[in-house]
Amino acid sequence: MVRYDADYIPRSAMAIYAHPDDIEFTVSGTVAKWADAGCDVTSVLITSGDSGTHEYEKYTRKSLARVREKESSEAAKILGISRIVFLRKHDCEIEDTLALRKALVRQIRKFRPEVVLCGDPQSLFFGDRYINHPDHIVAAKAALGAVFPACEMELLWPELGKAHKVSAVYISSTMQPDTWIDITETIGRKIEALRVHRSQLGDRDIAPMIYAWAAGEGETPFPKMEKRDRAVKYAEPFRVMRLLKD
Repeated sequence: MVRYDADYIPRSAMAIYAHPDDIEFTVSGTVAKWADAGCDVTSVLITSGDSGTHEYEKYTRKSLARVREKESSEAAKILGISRIVFLRKHDCEIEDTLALRKALVRQIRKFRPEVVLCGDPQSLFFGDRYINHPDHIVAAKAALGAVFPACEMELLWPELGKAHKVSAVYISSTMQPDTWIDITETIGRKIEALRVHRSQLGDRDIAPMIYAWAAGEGETPFPKMEKRDRAVKYAEPFRVMRLLKD
């Protein structure tokens, strides 16, 4: 029996997100924890964040993409991510198409992760101060569609590789979490990896916000973590879809 609880460490994982820094903000404590325990982690970034700036006089879309890919690569080293795949779709323009689903199926079948991490396509509003980015919603929906049923169907797109069944999906940024993963030992690296994204954060001190989110305190946009062990100081919340139980 596979146990998808807070202590479970998959042998391999794939994090599928829209932009550089999405993984760092949402699941990087968990990713670092799993990587430290021997999990082989692949990061798939659908865009390179080529619109993600208000410093429009400083960058072109091409130059910004180069900067953000470099930042992501630097952050990946801090977190222990084995590899990054950049799909290089345009920031703010991705759509949930068959072409995108096929691109994700190709990566899942190639690297054959035991677990996929992605966002929640149902999450639109976080409190009264943040509307979820449409790319986040599309990326989450496309990732889930690639996981099930597409990547496990032998007759569907056999040219993309041998069919593969993902054991579980860890859904982040959700209003319906059922699992909290202890990141007390890795939250420092989460913050360090975020600081690498200088094109986004500049000199902003991100640490107080990240500590508050992980502690379930202050203006955290996520549900409080009443269900977790009180001895856990910092955690990341997930809704876990258990696709393979035996």
